[in-house]
Amino acid sequence: MESRNRYGKTSQNPADPYNVLKSGGKIRWKTDMEKVCLSSNFERRGWHRVSEGEPWNIYWASVSSAKMVFNGDFGYRLSDGQMINHFPNHYE
Repeated sequence: MESRNRYGKTSQNPADPYNVLKSGGKIRWKTDMEKVCLSSNFERRGWHRVSEGEPWNIYWASVSSAKMVFNGDFGYRLSDGQMINHFPNHYE
């Protein structure tokens, strides 16, 4: 399945969040903090919150978590269809 996201990027990956929604699936998200505005917004959209260890499309992380989890030593890399709200080298 090929689709264009809002940035005009073409994707054939079924795990791509834009394709997940287009096919009637639900976005899977996780977070490392409790923010009512975040969870209520995601739930209103019909997105599914997942627990630790479950596959996810969106990870809403604190800056320190993003740096820790996605550093070169830890070895975790985002796969197709995964997004995070911070870059690992982001500073606030």
